[in-house]
Amino acid sequence: MGVTGTTGTAAVIAAGTWSAGTPGGQVALLPACRACDPTTYVPGGPERTVVDRPEVAADLLVPELARRDRERCVAAFLDTKHRLLRIATVSIGSIDHTFMAPREVFREALLVNASALVLAHNHPSGDATPSGDDEAVTRRLARAGELIGVELLDHLVVGGRHWVSLARRGVW
Repeated sequence: MGVTGTTGTAAVIAAGTWSAGTPGGQVALLPACRACDPTTYVPGGPERTVVDRPEVAADLLVPELARRDRERCVAAFLDTKHRLLRIATVSIGSIDHTFMAPREVFREALLVNASALVLAHNHPSGDATPSGDDEAVTRRLARAGELIGVELLDHLVVGGRHWVSLARRGVW
């Protein structure tokens, strides 16, 4: 039996993988290899950190930003129960700004199947006071997240070991 439109070649689905048939109509089955397939979903257990308030997010993200000489934006990507999936660097900028475009921020969120995220970026000056630009980009990112179904829970501005939660400030 062949597949319509082929010449003796079949496609077989087995254990989540498929392979084109070999010449002569023989079918080759590929073993499932979760370690080899980066798209394979591996559910996390209950031991993962639940990010349910800004202090927890700060504990995770401030160490990623402390003592950096350039602005850097990092994100904690979370599942539907706000359990940590991954922390990733979104951008590295210059001494006084970094690029936080929705495209870059949400790319990784979609790749790890996140339903929420917390952003953080540092001010190398050590002053954690959010700028007007920080607030504007946060509102823009929150709107973008709403459109694609990935909720922005918070944006932390970090200066040294101090931080400010833009969610607590009611920025959006």
